[in-house]
Amino acid sequence: MSVIRNLPLLVGLTLLGACASQPDDQQLTGTASQSAVAAQGVPGGIILEEEQVRATVVALDRGKRTFTLQDELGNRRTVTAPPEMRNYPQLAVGDKLTATKKVESAIYLREPGKADEESREGAAMVLTPPEGSKPGLLVAGTNTTIAVVKAIDTTAHTATLQFADGSRRTYKVRPDVQIKPEYLNREVVIRQNSEFAVTVEAQ
Repeated sequence: MSVIRNLPLLVGLTLLGACASQPDDQQLTGTASQSAVAAQGVPGGIILEEEQVRATVVALDRGKRTFTLQDELGNRRTVTAPPEMRNYPQLAVGDKLTATKKVESAIYLREPGKADEESREGAAMVLTPPEGSKPGLLVAGTNTTIAVVKAIDTTAHTATLQFADGSRRTYKVRPDVQIKPEYLNREVVIRQNSEFAVTVEAQ
């Protein structure tokens, strides 16, 4: 199911680098959807998330390497082109920009005694269009996080996870999953595959 909402993450930090300190600093709107797949009674599952922003380039500042985007509702945001955007000179007022972020998260309890096969190091790949073409960007990466079940509450039906940095967060457990005492001190693996793409088309 898709919804319309503000996406400051996409057109801000993630989209094309740090935002310039400009009056045009509104949140652009876009679409977002989420779906989940899980086996009945089994902890964890797979969550699929997608966010997309469509906007038009309405202003450029070549000297500062910035450009201003406007969505269909009239919201504007000025961003700075990062070094990876090597085709910035090909950008023009009127160009249509689409930014899409997809994340697939697989979450599961690790079986006791199972070897640590998942890498905790993140890996990323960045691709850009050939010189002379319209700007674009594709960033794909994978990252694995390991947490430990430190507390369970069968009344509230929650589990508290502790992460590598020592922080703890409490999560609601699905109603169909029975919270068992043996889950305490078990490791939870959170593996994320993400893809972020920016495409630009001439008007």
